[in-house]
Amino acid sequence: MLKIIAIVVGILIVVSAAFAGDFAYESYFQSPAKDAATVPFVVEKDQNAGMVAYNLHDKGLIDSAFLFRQYVKFSSTEASIEPGTFELRKGMNFAGIVRILSQASVAEVRVTIPEGFTIKQIGERVIAALPNISKNDWDASVASDSPVGTVSAFVSQNKPAGVDLEGYLFPDTYRFYATATAEDVVAKMLGEMSDKLSESLVKDANGMSLPGAMTPHEILTLASIVEREVRDPKDMKDVADIFLKRLKMGMPLQADSTIAYYLGKTSAEMTTDDLKKDEPFNTYTRAGLPPGPISNPGMNAIDAVTHPTSNPYLYFLTTSDGTVVYAATFDEHIANKNRYLR
Repeated sequence: MLKIIAIVVGILIVVSAAFAGDFAYESYFQSPAKDAATVPFVVEKDQNAGMVAYNLHDKGLIDSAFLFRQYVKFSSTEASIEPGTFELRKGMNFAGIVRILSQASVAEVRVTIPEGFTIKQIGERVIAALPNISKNDWDASVASDSPVGTVSAFVSQNKPAGVDLEGYLFPDTYRFYATATAEDVVAKMLGEMSDKLSESLVKDANGMSLPGAMTPHEILTLASIVEREVRDPKDMKDVADIFLKRLKMGMPLQADSTIAYYLGKTSAEMTTDDLKKDEPFNTYTRAGLPPGPISNPGMNAIDAVTHPTSNPYLYFLTTSDGTVVYAATFDEHIANKNRYLR
């Protein structure tokens, strides 16, 4: 019996020594190979050390999730691990991994927002890129009572009550810390739109007159429509002039894009009945601008509204290949429809 006990004790000592050796090696002394590839690793909000250990092992970044959990426990470093996107290499020791996971500020995420995206589309792209932002977070940050809007002079001085931040977020390529919140993103995009609109309003080197008594909200609203109606910067300036003339005359804008936005349809999906539904975004049944923007316009569309190209036209249409065809009279417009749209 004593011999058996001695053997068991001996085995335990050997196993313990081996465990201690592996633990020490993987915790402090192990290092990645010189050609080890960099692997992106995401720590999401509210993940505990066990979940992080599992994901590290699943990504092949560590050999033992158990040993990593023990390291974090005995070194009291769990609280230092932050949510974010990090760059790790296979073969790093636990101490090195935790050191990087404790420095979320070094990781940035690049997000590109195209011109003409709605706040819903922007939100989908932002949520996909930044782990700390949920749909509820985004919706609250762009709502009519957005907490960001209450501290933004640009919003508080220009946005009417009761409308959300549609049209107020400047489309561009941004870099955000991986730990950015929805409010961080919205605040940065609002600030950029404020700067760009101000820049466009003072850009008058050729002596062109700015649109009468239009407010910044009205400029953004019309620019958002121009953004959705045509794509070429030259056409944008011509179409902006057409819309401005219609507004001055009290003639409906007759922009399919405003109805499509309200109904959540594409222009191709709209029916004749849709054009007859009288609601605030129907620019066929109502003259003037809709209550607010229908997209977030880029610099070309904003410049088109603040500096349109004077022309004799009052009508336009877009052909199947994207060509914009203009007409000065209704009869010419009908002829163009018969020629290009049938």
